[in-house]
Amino acid sequence: MKKTIIIFALIVSTLVIASGQTTRGSLAFGGGFSYTVNKDSYDGDYTDTNLSFQPSAGYFISDNLVAGVSLSINSSKEDYGSFNFTSKQFLVGPFIRYYKFTTNERFAFTGEAGFGVGSNTNKSSNGVETKGSSLSIYLAPGFSYFLTERWGFDFQFRGITYSKTDPNKDTDNDEGTEFSFGLQSFSPSIGIRYYVNR
Repeated sequence: MKKTIIIFALIVSTLVIASGQTTRGSLAFGGGFSYTVNKDSYDGDYTDTNLSFQPSAGYFISDNLVAGVSLSINSSKEDYGSFNFTSKQFLVGPFIRYYKFTTNERFAFTGEAGFGVGSNTNKSSNGVETKGSSLSIYLAPGFSYFLTERWGFDFQFRGITYSKTDPNKDTDNDEGTEFSFGLQSFSPSIGIRYYVNR
């Protein structure tokens, strides 16, 4: 009897969780990742490898509109053959995302905007290491496909970005800025998100 009650309770709780969607008061947890490798002939063999992971948590402040906090953990390596340069970056900040559903209730176009502030560490193969700060602002179009009512698959482009980086906090006047817009900035990321209706 006790075993039957436990199984029934698990089934009921699963059904309650499964009602999660993009309505006001719902929660969303998840994130995306991207991985790119660029190879070129630049004074020998040149390889640029980038890995990025972006976990996030949000609350639907109205139907189809979620606001929350996201992290961005980035790692890159530039290899020039006998010399290489690695960089690690950690950013945290708020984001807002809007879902525009189509006639297919499982498919929605998304638009996300946010910014992050954090730190970066740069290290070269000759042992030189520097630490600095970073700031990034972005606007990212994409889409979500809902595999179930509580699980969604994301595909997102980083459409417009502005970033400001100070590679070495111990050196003055070495800050750099970058603004990207267009196809070159469309570095896609894929991810999965879990939705909970409260």
